[in-house]
Amino acid sequence: MSQQILILSQSHLEGTTDHVCQWLSHLGIPYLRMNGEDLFDMQHLGELPGNDEIAVVWYRRKISSFPVKYSLKQADFQTQYTLKRFLADEFNGLHSLLFYTIDRQKWLNDPITEDNLNKLHVLALARKCGISTPFTEVVTTRAAIAQLLNNYHEIIVKPVSECIFLEDTAGGQYKMLTKTIHQTNLHLVPEKFFPSLVQEKITKKFEIRTFYLDGECHSMAIFSQNNRKTKDDFRNYDNQRPNRTVPYKLPAALELRLDQLMKLLCFRTGSIDLMVDMQGNYYFLEINPEGQFGMVSYPCNYYLERKVAQLLSKSISHEKEIYQ
Repeated sequence: MSQQILILSQSHLEGTTDHVCQWLSHLGIPYLRMNGEDLFDMQHLGELPGNDEIAVVWYRRKISSFPVKYSLKQADFQTQYTLKRFLADEFNGLHSLLFYTIDRQKWLNDPITEDNLNKLHVLALARKCGISTPFTEVVTTRAAIAQLLNNYHEIIVKPVSECIFLEDTAGGQYKMLTKTIHQTNLHLVPEKFFPSLVQEKITKKFEIRTFYLDGECHSMAIFSQNNRKTKDDFRNYDNQRPNRTVPYKLPAALELRLDQLMKLLCFRTGSIDLMVDMQGNYYFLEINPEGQFGMVSYPCNYYLERKVAQLLSKSISHEKEIYQ
């Protein structure tokens, strides 16, 4: 009989998972938390959780960093980078075995879709659901950008996949953020470059972060437009002058369309980024199924950690009813 909840997370920088676990303990719900770092102490595959003992899986995170630093005997920047990529692929191969070991219907979100979420595909699905999105294109030349600037005063460039942190040989770290391109800085763009995602730049009134939880939308407005650091990307946090955030209620019709989108992706949880322009129009930007929701929960008093724990609790109760 399936008896416990499995939480896949990481050991560090995961306060949201910690708080959900605290709620599960308070509610007396049995759970197993497996951090990605735990795989480095595993002696054999038999130590991985089995399908029969798991009622529901919440896939939260994989790992913050490898517990041991691995390096080549004669490493330079290129070979060290190649080694990191290889080790990450090896780790992912082991971690993703759980996607096939535990029945797919037991996962809050479809794990394979979540692990391979395609931003362009999600934007197309959003439009199919009747949700507005910024004009989006993938280009490879400065000439293509120049042509777009004839139709749009400014465009932004962002990754097709996800932003990453870069590290140089001296240990310096750099974060990847959304950037604006216009006529005055177009000359800085190379004539030919790697395929890159560009979108029309929406003059925003404010941004919205919505945490979707099993059919319900819990939203927060982020007034990021008046701060030079956060104007293009609120993730470029200004700790000296934080953005004002308030609880927000989306239009009912938009919530229904977002619910339809999440169901198409087989997601019961996820963070959704939206933008409102100066005329009050809503634009869908992207979904992060692993997105932090503490930033929405605490300022808005939504107690989302408790609600996630209660959802997991309902899932385990349902499993018990099936097997009784």
